[in-house]
Amino acid sequence: MVGIWLFLLISLQGYKASFTPSVNCLIMNLDYVICRWSEWGSPEVNSTFFHNNFNTRNEHMEECSAYLQEKGYAVGCRLEYEMADRFRTLLTKLVHQNKTYEQKHDLKDKVKLYPPANLSLVMSEAQELNLYWNNSKINHCFESEVRYRINNDNWQSTSPRREQTHTVPFPSNSQYEFQVRTRIHNGCCESKFWSEWSQIILWDSMKGNNTTEKHDSSMPFWKPLLSFVGTLVLLILACMLVCGERERLRFFLIPIVPNPGKNLKDLLDSDNEEGLPHISKHISFQPNFTELTCSVSEYTRVPLTGSISESESNLSNPTNQSDCLSSCSSSASTLPDTSEN
Repeated sequence: MVGIWLFLLISLQGYKASFTPSVNCLIMNLDYVICRWSEWGSPEVNSTFFHNNFNTRNEHMEECSAYLQEKGYAVGCRLEYEMADRFRTLLTKLVHQNKTYEQKHDLKDKVKLYPPANLSLVMSEAQELNLYWNNSKINHCFESEVRYRINNDNWQSTSPRREQTHTVPFPSNSQYEFQVRTRIHNGCCESKFWSEWSQIILWDSMKGNNTTEKHDSSMPFWKPLLSFVGTLVLLILACMLVCGERERLRFFLIPIVPNPGKNLKDLLDSDNEEGLPHISKHISFQPNFTELTCSVSEYTRVPLTGSISESESNLSNPTNQSDCLSSCSSSASTLPDTSEN
């Protein structure tokens, strides 16, 4: 039980200590000092920062005159700097409400330079490829490191050197890429921090011995923009195609059923979508033949014996249908009565 309480106590102390603000200061390019107290994210409160301005004889501390802010919170301070201040002690104080955190900073080995600039490549007459660059400041305390790769292979680094040049003897017929970074060497109290790598410079033997081309390792902003615009245009064209073929797809998937309340002529002559889709409207169903009209008359039975009255004679007299017999299947005739008396 006692062991559990000790473990919880140590854990709570570590948890509390993790929220104790820590101020980190860095000399930037021997021009100014940046002190930050948000190394692991932005704080949730604003704090007041004081410093002694590298003056150890004066106990008076002044407030920061140039705060650095992120998301509305103060996360750092920019301080003025002189060359001699690098070997002096900086005293800082961070105040929040009734809490105060004081620190002392020794900045001799905490210098970060700007990356080298103006890289250039020159092929000499002795078939040597020479790389040149410039630092932001001309200082005998600087040393540089060069890294290069051939045909997009793995990077290879050289040992640090104080010269601002690098030579590749007898380069092959390949593509070379170079980058350079700088720091203060051990003769002037070596810095723990290298500068960022410079911009990539490219040399391709296929483009000529004296051809150089600067190449940015990051993707240009217009490439993602063109990709987005191209995708959007393809999406719009696909939507237009689907909308245009909608009715045709609906016909194949769900055939149109004609309205049974309409006759054939209405379906053929109609201009709406309910007409028969598989029958051409140019087909005519009008009759193309003529038919003679045949008259049909009744007949009466005529007895074998006896007299026939005049009225009966008129009724039994058949109509002359010689013209219709050839074309009609029905005609009037007088049949003898074969019934027995």
